[in-house]
Order: sequence, then structure tokens, then C-alpha cells
Amino acid sequence: FMGGHQLEHVESEKDIGVNFDSELTFAEHIHAKVKKANSIMSLIRRVFSVLEPNTFRKLYAAFVRCHIDYCQAVWFPHSRVGLAREIENVQIRATKTVDRCSDLEYTDRLKFLKLTTITYRHYRGDMIEIYKHFHVYDPHCISDSFKRQSRPSRQHEFQLCWEKPKDGIRGVQANSFYYLAARLWNLLPRNVVSAKTINSFKNRLDEHWSNAFFKYEFGVPPQELEWLLEVSD
Repeated sequence: FMGGHQLEHVESEKDIGVNFDSELTFAEHIHAKVKKANSIMSLIRRVFSVLEPNTFRKLYAAFVRCHIDYCQAVWFPHSRVGLAREIENVQIRATKTVDRCSDLEYTDRLKFLKLTTITYRHYRGDMIEIYKHFHVYDPHCISDSFKRQSRPSRQHEFQLCWEKPKDGIRGVQANSFYYLAARLWNLLPRNVVSAKTINSFKNRLDEHWSNAFFKYEFGVPPQELEWLLEVSD
């Protein structure tokens, strides 16, 4: 109650363009963004009788992918199934519409079109956000959940505190940004996190993850995080 009036009970609320639900699943937000992205991609395919790779990349990045990139560090689901699959399906379907790509496997389409999985873009974006926490953002504006380790490991001096979610790996806390991003950040090598500029950090991160299999493959269901950094020699 407020001022003698009973407040309306709601299950979700929109803020900064993102629909937050009580369980932080962001299902409503994801469904809306996926629907919007698919509808725009369908319109593009109807307008262009021939969709060449270069044309596709420009249109896709400008009008389709932007809907599933916006604030993704906030709402992207931690699970590799369900909602994450729904998001990746936007790009899976879109890449099939490009000429000479319909018969290729998804991995081959990505390499041909010089794209990566949406999941890869998400984790890359998370790392860039963490880098900004250390080098760009005003410390007074950063969440209290962002905590540096008092005694960092030998990996690098920018180690973050990481705790297992108190409500389990399928709980609400597991859907929070720092749960996954902090642990992944801690596994990066020193030469990547010590970059002096954002562009330098991006280049070093891309080089470090250049052979990571999750760059072009989606759907691997391991339970531990270390698989994200597995690379082929």
C-alpha cells in the first residue's frame, strides 16, 4: 500500500528498454526481441531478390542483430538451452537466406559470412564491459557486486571475486551479470586484461579466442564454464 491505496502486483517491469521479470529469466523480453528481429529479416528478404554476403552483413548488422545486441549483458540467459537457442535461431535462420548459403551447415555459413555465434558476441561483450569497469567507469557508479579479489592469483592482477549462486545454477542469481562474467574474466591471460585501451583489449581478446570452438559452434551442453576457453592447438 502507498498513501492508503493498494499497489498493483506486476510480474515484469520495463526499464532502459529491457523487460525485467521477477525471476530474471527475461523470457518476455527475449520473445519480443526475437519476434522483432525475425520480422525485420523477413522484410529484408522480401525486398531483396538477391542477397549477396556483403549486402547481407550490412543489413543484418544494422537492422536485425541490433535488437538482440542491445543491453545483452543484462538479459542474455546463462543457460545454453531454451532461450539461448531461441536467440541463436534468429541468426541461424537469417544466414540461410543468403545466396549460396542455404545448403551449408551453420558453422560453415558463419565462416563464409565472416560472422560468429550470438553466444560468442555475448561473452565478448561481457569481457569488454568488465574491462570498462576497471579502466573507464567512475568507481562510484559501479555496482557493489563488482568486487576485486584482495589476493589475486598468478593469472593476472585484475581478478574478481566469484561465488557460487546461493540458489543453485538454475536459480535467479545464476542469471546475473557478475555470476558468469567474473569467472570468465578471471580465466583470461595477463596480456589481454592489461591492455591500455579498449581497442587494444578487443584485438587481444579476439586473438586469444581466435581458435575457440564456441566462436562458430552452438549447442554444446557442458556444465562447467571452462569449456568456454577451450581452444584447438
